[in-house]
Amino acid sequence: MSNKLFSQEEVEILRNNPNVAGVTSRLIYFTPEFKQKAYDELIGGAKLRDILLRSGIDPSVLGEIRIRGLQQKLEKQAARPEGFQNLKQSGQKPVTSKEKSLEKQVRELQHQLAYTQQEVEFLKKIRMADLEAQKQWESKHRQK
Repeated sequence: MSNKLFSQEEVEILRNNPNVAGVTSRLIYFTPEFKQKAYDELIGGAKLRDILLRSGIDPSVLGEIRIRGLQQKLEKQAARPEGFQNLKQSGQKPVTSKEKSLEKQVRELQHQLAYTQQEVEFLKKIRMADLEAQKQWESKHRQK
């Protein structure tokens, strides 16, 4: 999140923009329609600064950090099943592990199993090295 606070005038200007769902002195929320449109233009090769300007939003008011964050958020939201909808306002819940595709669940479980097997092998080796060291220590101290 950006440390830059919006002034009262900037808040009012942003609030009056039809592409802005909400704004506070710290945060700005864009409409799902704007997010979809902006993402489509980004995929088409447009720069986010230009998209914002065409939409009536001054990029200098947002700042570089917010613009980069918006781009990352657009890419992340485009990949999720709900798309650009605001889950808090729509009453939807994020996709849980129960709703993930079976293929993805199988891949995750296979990865966990392989990792666990590696851990077990590592612990066996540590135990064997510990026993070997203990035998060597005992053999040295018995001879005295």
